[in-house]
Amino acid sequence: MNLNLRQQIKTWCSKFIYTLIQSGLDLEMSSRSRPLGITLLAVLHVIQAVALFLGGIGLIALGAFIRRGFGFPRFLDEVAFLIGVVVVVLGLIYLGLAWGMWTGKGWAWFLSLILAALGLIGSLISLVGGGLVTLGILILDVAILYYLFRPNVRTFFGEQKAPSQP
Repeated sequence: MNLNLRQQIKTWCSKFIYTLIQSGLDLEMSSRSRPLGITLLAVLHVIQAVALFLGGIGLIALGAFIRRGFGFPRFLDEVAFLIGVVVVVLGLIYLGLAWGMWTGKGWAWFLSLILAALGLIGSLISLVGGGLVTLGILILDVAILYYLFRPNVRTFFGEQKAPSQP
């Protein structure tokens, strides 16, 4: 990977994490206004959904290409098609998650919590192999987990009662 591209990714990730944490510290928001970090997470989920959807369509197309018999084993067309369908379904799930985050649904908070925890576990396992990208994903998952437990974020999703104003 190009060193300049790595630096840009690190800069973007650090700005994203900083924004998540800073918006979590803003406790002066009303109980139902969407925190900035949740908006960013919803947009991130839309980007993930589009990437998964396009990747799934690509795998389905690869399966059709293999089916034409270009020297690949025949079972690979079914494998590529099946994986492509699963990836498209995951993309649709992420799109639904983005909508849930945007609208403050409690199930979206819980699902985001589960996905961030699974990502954290996966990153810890992958960290054995090393790499800056894995470390960046690990830090991002920790920041997301921390952010999801911020009082104003939990209040937005209805997971915690809003503090009463004196």
